[in-house]
Amino acid sequence: MDARVYEKNQRVFQTARTAAVLSGAITAFITFAAFMIAGFGIQETAAWMFALSLMSASALFVIMHIVTTNDLKRKQPTPQT
Repeated sequence: MDARVYEKNQRVFQTARTAAVLSGAITAFITFAAFMIAGFGIQETAAWMFALSLMSASALFVIMHIVTTNDLKRKQPTPQT
């Protein structure tokens, strides 16, 4: 595999992964706050935190991976010396 292709794949993966982790963490925090304020028990809150964070993170990972890949394909490759 070409070094340029490998670097591009790594950049795409790392960007998508970072966005997904941040999205999952923010979703977990908001879910925890909302469910605790609403008076739910910790078991229900934890289950919903896990489910919503997982859905949010995985959806954003896929979207960011597609968007970042398409964005890097449109850019002209810079000549390497």
